[in-house]
Amino acid sequence: MKKYLFLLIPFLLNAYEINFSKKFTKDLIPNILGADISIIVEDKKEKEVIERLDIFNNKIKEYNKVEKQLGSFNVRPQYQRSSNSPKIYGYKGTLNYKIETTDALNMGEFISMITSLKEDRDTSVSLNNLSWRVKDDSYNVILDLLRLESIEWVENYAKNLSADLNRTCSVKVVDLQNNILHTYREAVASLRIDSSLKRENVPVPEVSQQKISITTNYKLECK
Repeated sequence: MKKYLFLLIPFLLNAYEINFSKKFTKDLIPNILGADISIIVEDKKEKEVIERLDIFNNKIKEYNKVEKQLGSFNVRPQYQRSSNSPKIYGYKGTLNYKIETTDALNMGEFISMITSLKEDRDTSVSLNNLSWRVKDDSYNVILDLLRLESIEWVENYAKNLSADLNRTCSVKVVDLQNNILHTYREAVASLRIDSSLKRENVPVPEVSQQKISITTNYKLECK
């Protein structure tokens, strides 16, 4: 038994591990334009508020060139104090939607259509967080390509290292857990829009290139 142990010691001493990390990066082009739109109607009569918001809501539902998400519709009374007791003096209704599209012209057309329904000063239309983002499917495809690139790279690296050192180097660990999306998104600030806004005048932000990167940790063994 001692003889076999003695023979194994030189082999173990000649084998060693290499631990290191490498960063891989790819460019992404944002392909989804999104915004939050809010319509607020105020009136003394609750029925009037509901009817006017319904006009907006029906038009939004009919327009099929954009995707609508997270729609909410609510009407609440507004109070003022009279003789130390609250008294309803009117109603305030709010209609909110998150809008997304791949075509900036469709976004402009949609916003122009909504603002054209604004008839009086008691109705306001505001636009928030108008910005470009990367579609989830596109992001996942690029992320998979980065992972594949990091695996192929280390396999080639192990082969070249084996040739340079005249040893057999093999990959023992590939840790692909870290990924970071570097965004350079400039969202348009909150805008209160009037009824004269035309689709070509909607302040659509420029498309800014984004980057996704992963830092992969490796462990190689050379014998």
